[in-house]
Amino acid sequence: MQYAKRVNAFVSGEDVWTVTPDALVRTSPGGGTSRLVWTTVTGVRVSYAPTRLKADRYLISLSAGGGERWTIDNLHFAGIGNFENRSDRFTPFVLACIERIAARAPQATAQVGSSAATYWSQLVFVSAVFVLLVTVVLLMPGSMSWLILIKLGLIVAILPVLFRWIGRARPRRVSLDRETFRAELP
Repeated sequence: MQYAKRVNAFVSGEDVWTVTPDALVRTSPGGGTSRLVWTTVTGVRVSYAPTRLKADRYLISLSAGGGERWTIDNLHFAGIGNFENRSDRFTPFVLACIERIAARAPQATAQVGSSAATYWSQLVFVSAVFVLLVTVVLLMPGSMSWLILIKLGLIVAILPVLFRWIGRARPRRVSLDRETFRAELP
């Protein structure tokens, strides 16, 4: 099983990750290789991690002994501000990685969602900004006019996006099996 993507504008070719029976092998565009041996994996995390330009971004993070960490996402750099969604190839690749980790490193911790520190800090920040926004709209001078109602309507329209992120990014430990991770991927 292989997965390939271009990381950024400064790399001319694609990195290729290959799932082998005993290791995940990364081949850089220049031909150099590095290996992450499955038996050294101590943790795996799959998360929905959108950014401003990468709204459909999912990633897998593999931690190994000695502090080594590999993070791979599903979006291929196609140009400045332009990313190709390669979920159709990324999802089978991640599931193949999960199967190898379950077979070769069953002691590894399995998690889905953001890290706890990231999740809670972002949730506190977003909640504070949301409360501030509602407060400012309600305390603006003037009567409860149609303009304020439109603004409140826009705020309410954004809520489903916020609730989607809250549900998908929530950190939690899971069992190290294919079906659990399949439910978290695109």
